[in-house]
Amino acid sequence: MLIALRVTAIGHALAFALQPILAGMFLSGRDNAIGSHGDNAAIVSTIALALTVMTAVARRRRLVGPRVLPLTAAIFVLEIVQLTAGMDHRMWLHIPLGVGLFAAVTATLPLLFAAPPTQENSA
Repeated sequence: MLIALRVTAIGHALAFALQPILAGMFLSGRDNAIGSHGDNAAIVSTIALALTVMTAVARRRRLVGPRVLPLTAAIFVLEIVQLTAGMDHRMWLHIPLGVGLFAAVTATLPLLFAAPPTQENSA
C-alpha cells in the first residue's frame, strides 16, 4: 500500500511539473501545446483524486501521519479550482495558484516518504 501511494505521489509530481513546460511551449508559439496542457491538467487532477483516496486509506491504517490527508485533499480541491480557472481564462488566478500548488505538491513528497508513524495517542 505504501509503495503504491509513493509511486502515485511521484507520478502526480511529475505530471504536475510538466504543466509549466507545456504552458511555456504554448507561449513560445507552439499553439497545439495548449491542448496538451489541458489534457495533462485532467491527468494531474485524476491522479490527485487517486492520491487523496489512497492517502485516506493509508491514514486509516496509520501508515502516514495526520497532516498528509488534509494536505492531499486540499491539493486536489485547489487543482480543480485551478483547472476551472484555466478553462475560464482567469490567468490572474490560474498562474499564482499553479505556483502555490507546485510548492504544496513538492512539500507533500517528504511527508509521504517519511517512515510510518510508530505510535499515536489514542486519547
